[in-house]
Amino acid sequence: MQKIFFICSLFTFLNSNAQNVGIGTNTPVASAKLDVTSTNSGLLPPRMTYTQRNAIVNPVAGLIIYCTDCANGEMQYYNGTTWMQMTVAVGSVPFVVPTITTTSVSAITTSTATSGGNITSDGGVSVTARGVVWDTLPSPTIVLTNKTIDGSGTGNYTSNITGLLSNKIYHVRAYATNSVGTAYGGDSSFITSANFVNLPSVTICNQVWTSKNLDVDHYRNGDIIPKVTDNAIWAGLNTGAWCWYNNDSATYASIYGKLYNWYAVTDPRGLAPLGWHVPSESELTVLINCLGGSNIAGGTMKEVGTSYWSSPNLAATNSSGFTGLPGGMRGLAGPFVFTGTNGVWWSSSEYNTTDALHYRLSYSTSSVIKSNNGKTGGHSVRLVKD
Repeated sequence: MQKIFFICSLFTFLNSNAQNVGIGTNTPVASAKLDVTSTNSGLLPPRMTYTQRNAIVNPVAGLIIYCTDCANGEMQYYNGTTWMQMTVAVGSVPFVVPTITTTSVSAITTSTATSGGNITSDGGVSVTARGVVWDTLPSPTIVLTNKTIDGSGTGNYTSNITGLLSNKIYHVRAYATNSVGTAYGGDSSFITSANFVNLPSVTICNQVWTSKNLDVDHYRNGDIIPKVTDNAIWAGLNTGAWCWYNNDSATYASIYGKLYNWYAVTDPRGLAPLGWHVPSESELTVLINCLGGSNIAGGTMKEVGTSYWSSPNLAATNSSGFTGLPGGMRGLAGPFVFTGTNGVWWSSSEYNTTDALHYRLSYSTSSVIKSNNGKTGGHSVRLVKD
């Protein structure tokens, strides 16, 4: 005695003839008697006729219908290309692809990273290959050459990703293969860190600071930060965004970097690259006190001269090496102000639900001015090393 397997085109028919046939989960539903003769409407290779046989539906690989009271060796499954023979015990649950998740990406460098997977079920048949696959495009598959093969079996495993290009966004997925097919974990994106580890920096009083304003358009995990130029849209944001001063990259980008709202600063995906963070109020206090206190520290942090600063650029010595520049800011309603006269940088410290702490250097004073501003304001960002 043999059996018929039907996929998508027969599902409506089966639903009307078998009350226990169902879809929507990876768990086969209870069996139901079917009295069917079919050649699969010409969509698949013809199956032999069977009558009054038990069958169950499983949605894996396209609504496969399995015969559960066939003799040993009779059961088959359709793998998307051809019918495959399986040897199973009479009445057993049909085999399916493994269940797998992708572990988070870590140890990201200029050319390497670490990920892996967790296989919680082999689908009823042994996992013969497992690993990760990666690409610059989302949802990579094992047809790509960028993959690891990290043994077999279930459980947790770690994969070492190599051969990456610097400053690129990559997508990685764990995979597990058994005789039914290949299953994938979720798509996890990350960015290689060449432009991060090479950030210009200076050591000031046992703290390592970047000596140039941040200029990235993505979070640490590779997600893009929206660029927002419209004033009204900017003013209404409660999520992360960036812009160039006056929306003019040609004039300002290479000198002053980007302006960010505070929502980008504190986004859990991480504005700062791996190994760095946006300074807190307490870290700023350590810096300012080490440089002689708030009344004079500003002069030690400003670039000297009037190439960028407006005259008189009072007391500027840059003896700290901070090299502060007057990148200006974007106001709460969206307009741009203060380029040439003020440099304004965010801290990570919140003041209240609408305001956060920022620190400011001015052309007309030697002070560091700490105050609170609305979170929708656009300010420069400097980083301190972890």
